[in-house]
Order: sequence, then structure tokens, then C-alpha cells
Amino acid sequence: MLLYDDSLKVSHAMKHCIGKAQSSIELPDKHSNDLNEVIKNNSIEFMNFIHKIGLDVDHKETTTNAQNTSTTILTLKTTCFKVDFNDNFARIIHLK
Repeated sequence: MLLYDDSLKVSHAMKHCIGKAQSSIELPDKHSNDLNEVIKNNSIEFMNFIHKIGLDVDHKETTTNAQNTSTTILTLKTTCFKVDFNDNFARIIHLK
């Protein structure tokens, strides 16, 4: 098995979100204040967190000439989060 591309992309807010806190997770930060870096360094914990919120899973698999190719895309529907950076961690709060 060869993993060709493994990426996790988080888009920034296009507009201000208003909502009540539903659930949260705290991820170790190491003083970077860069959300993409924090998520990348804690990707398994973050994926488990957003899995509870609700993910759309799209999986495609093909076999041609004895070579198997598969792609799995996990998509979280438009969801608002609030992120607070502290000295040692980033708190990501799901708003609804």
C-alpha cells in the first residue's frame, strides 16, 4: 500500500458566525498560534472530534490491470468554530 496524498484543509471564515457552544476540544499548541499547524500536529484527535459532529464520506475504489486505486474524501458540512489560543493549547469550540 502506498499513501500518495494525505491532507487536511481548513478554510477560514467567509463571514462572522454566531452560535452557542456545543462541544470543544483542546489540542497542544507549542506557541505557534497557527491553526493549520495545530490541526496537522494533532490530526487524529481533530478527526475524531469532527467525526462526532458529522462527516460526509465519499469513497471510490478501482482496479485496473491488477493495480488498485482508492480515494476517500471526508467532508464536514459548513460548520462554524471558535478558536482560542492559550499558552499551551488551542481550544476549538463547535458553534451551532
